[in-house]
Amino acid sequence: MANSPYNIANLQVLMRKARKECGFNQFEMGQHLGGRDQRYVSNVEKGFTPLTPELCIRWFEICKAYEHIDLVHYVFKLHPMAAAPIDPALNESAHAAIINMVHEMEDASKATKELAVWLNNTRPGKETELPMHAIKQIFDLTQANKTLMYSLAREFDLKISDLADQWSRKAIVSEVAMHKNQKRQAVLV
Repeated sequence: MANSPYNIANLQVLMRKARKECGFNQFEMGQHLGGRDQRYVSNVEKGFTPLTPELCIRWFEICKAYEHIDLVHYVFKLHPMAAAPIDPALNESAHAAIINMVHEMEDASKATKELAVWLNNTRPGKETELPMHAIKQIFDLTQANKTLMYSLAREFDLKISDLADQWSRKAIVSEVAMHKNQKRQAVLV
C-alpha cells in the first residue's frame, strides 16, 4: 500500500485539508483537540507528530469528515471489514444515496439467495470455492448504508453518534449486543 493514496504518510495532508474545509484555523483546531496549541496542530500537519488512529479519528470527527474516519480504519487496519473510503462526492445527496441503497438491497437480496443455495449444497469433505461475487454484493450493502448515513448527516444534520447510541441501547435491552463479560464456552463434539 506504499504507492497507494491510502497510506499513513498522506494522512497529514488530508487532515490539513479537512481542517481548512471546515473553516478552522490551527488555533481553533487545537482547542477542539482538547486545548492543544497552534504549534501542535502545525506539527501534526507537517508530519512532525506521529499519527495515531485515535488522533486521526478525533480530528476527522471534529471536521465531520466521516469518509476520512473510514480511511483511518482502513489504513491502520483497525477492523477486518475496513475498506477503502467512499468518495465524499457520492455522499452529498440523500436522494441519490437512498436510490443507491434500494438498488444495493435488491442486488444483495439476490446475492443472499445465491449464497444460501451454495451453503445448502456444501457437504463435509467436499471443497468448493466461496461464491465471492455474491459475498461482495452483500458487502456492498454496508457501503451503501454508510453513503446514506453520511449524506443524511451532511444534508439533514443527522447525528450519527446519537443514532449509534440509540441502536446500542436497544440492542443491549433486546440482548442482541455482546454482553459486557461474555464468556466463550467450548463446544464438545
